[in-house]
Amino acid sequence: MKIANDFVWMFFGMLMLFIQFGIWQYSKSKAKNTIPIQLCGFLTNFLFIFTLAWAYASLLEHEYQAVSMGFVFFGGATLIPGIITYRLLNRSEKKSKNNSATTSV
Repeated sequence: MKIANDFVWMFFGMLMLFIQFGIWQYSKSKAKNTIPIQLCGFLTNFLFIFTLAWAYASLLEHEYQAVSMGFVFFGGATLIPGIITYRLLNRSEKKSKNNSATTSV
């Protein structure tokens, strides 16, 4: 059981690494590889993996209310930087409006 438990924690670490690499590759492909996007992406990734780790550790200790609390609290906190990261990556460029009917003085 101890070895299986170690492999689960190692899996969480590898999952975090692969998700972060995916965020980096996606932002690089969109040509928006900036520090704020990377920090928001890392925070999202960290909170997501922390939510899974919290749930796994709580299940091992048979604390089922702690599992649900972790999903609500940490999972909800994951949504905030996740939405910010998504919005930063998919922001469209503002177009300038040229109204020929109105002239500015």
